[in-house]
Amino acid sequence: MILQDLQKNIKKSDTMHFHKDTNHSYISIRKNANFLDWRTQPKNFKTYPHFQQRFFIDEYEELKDLNLIGGITFEKEYPEGTYYLRTNPSAGALYPCEIYVQLRGIKGLISGIYHYEPLKASICLLKEIDSDGVEHYFPNQHKQKGITFLVSSLYFRSSWKYNERSIRYILLDAGHQLGAIYATMTVMNKESVIKFDFDKLTLNKIFGLREDEMLIVALDSVISQEKKTKKLTLQLPYVSGCDFLETNDFIEKSYKQSAEYRSEDIQNPNFLEKIPKQQLKTTILKRRSIRAFREQNISNEEFDFVFENLIQFANTHNIDIFYNVHRVTDKPQGLYKNDTLISQGDFSKKSRYLSLEQNIGGQSAVTIYFTSKETVAYQKVNVLAGFIAHIIYLKSDLKDIGCTGIGAYYDKETQAFLKTENNILYLLAIGR
Repeated sequence: MILQDLQKNIKKSDTMHFHKDTNHSYISIRKNANFLDWRTQPKNFKTYPHFQQRFFIDEYEELKDLNLIGGITFEKEYPEGTYYLRTNPSAGALYPCEIYVQLRGIKGLISGIYHYEPLKASICLLKEIDSDGVEHYFPNQHKQKGITFLVSSLYFRSSWKYNERSIRYILLDAGHQLGAIYATMTVMNKESVIKFDFDKLTLNKIFGLREDEMLIVALDSVISQEKKTKKLTLQLPYVSGCDFLETNDFIEKSYKQSAEYRSEDIQNPNFLEKIPKQQLKTTILKRRSIRAFREQNISNEEFDFVFENLIQFANTHNIDIFYNVHRVTDKPQGLYKNDTLISQGDFSKKSRYLSLEQNIGGQSAVTIYFTSKETVAYQKVNVLAGFIAHIIYLKSDLKDIGCTGIGAYYDKETQAFLKTENNILYLLAIGR
């Protein structure tokens, strides 16, 4: 028992520094200003060699609507080039995530491991599979018929702008990407299982991912078969996801130290299933992060719709949700923790200040604070904060409520205001 406690404490101390060492404060923001040359931004699309087989998603009935997982929804022209917005939001619109898809038993397609290509709405075949497969690296090694998604992150796309704090942003982005995949499976009328417990480090090597790219989370929609899968024997070639790379030892070490942990699968999260499929599809395609609020109220009924079942889900996975109610009709103003009012009053100015003095933090109807004391499953709670935020994005949009994520805030001052020792994972603002 003493040895187990010691190991647990060592693991805790290893992961606690990720947050502490990347905290923002009033002083640090002003001392460490980061000036960017936008002409040097790394590319944010990974492309495998042209000679590899590609298949257009729309040509396969069983994959209809699959492009909603991360497809292009809007293009913006700037002097330095074209920026593409996707179905999933991303910190700074930097899009560090890549998606790998294992397909088994899909009519008309080779069973294999594919890479998703948002620009072409296609999938690129990386490796055929038969008795082997990614299932071998999960606790249940039985062959799975259907679709398995693996979400990775190319951290330099984010660290180019956000430096070490990117260890947080790439996990939150993976959560939003997970939410986009889950929403797509809902549109396709398929069940989803979210998985954190798999051998990420071994799969990184097999997929030809070097230190710059790392697998984070998986989601599948499959039917389990009787036979177990064999290990993948062919290591995929390395393909860079950026046109240049500046390595970051802090991020690489932080990822490796927090990549392996035990976690039960999350079976069939049920947040969007009641929404008509076409309405949900339309919402996915038109979703945007907003830049300002008109400081108008939302109704209590709208608030309840957006938050339905989310607090309970968060608490189940060691996440506490605090929120400041600024402008909700028939709901008292004040600070709430997990649906309980703990301090009454108008805290809109405080919300603005804590959000690095961004007006959007105080102009909202509600500003939400995702927090957790979890240290061992550090990656999981950060990813799930992004996942829950993505559900809030979509459900807000269904009610014509604006939404935006806030990844930059004064960490210790936010903890002091909330009166919690939990790490502050993410802020989210909703309103009109």
